[in-house]
Amino acid sequence: PIAKLIVETDTFGSRVRVRGAETGLYICMNKKGKLIAKSNGKGKDCVFTEIVLENNYTALQNAKYEGWYMAFTRKGRPRKGSKTRQHQREVHFMKRLPRGHHTTEQSLRFEFLNYPPFTRSLRGSQRTWAPEPR
Repeated sequence: PIAKLIVETDTFGSRVRVRGAETGLYICMNKKGKLIAKSNGKGKDCVFTEIVLENNYTALQNAKYEGWYMAFTRKGRPRKGSKTRQHQREVHFMKRLPRGHHTTEQSLRFEFLNYPPFTRSLRGSQRTWAPEPR
């Protein structure tokens, strides 16, 4: 129950604030990039820009500190915003519908894309990705 979060829109567009359902506290970021909780989420440090990525995940970039993202490790520990980048897995979030909400059958379908296979080649200590020869 403590992990349930409510995403509130701050203004028109993609600006949101994230609040804990159980505690009522807002997730904010201080000047060192650390995620903190505040009872008043009106400040710019508590507002995040919601970015939908190419892989259909969502990244939350802090509105006050550009380039710093909300991120959690696999164990659920928060990462410092100064150590995060948009391509990192810890930054990618998925939205889940609450229990009782049903999705349509059409939204459950997958779309398959054909990408050329890649092989990994090592040259000395430098790692590069090269397409497989055809």
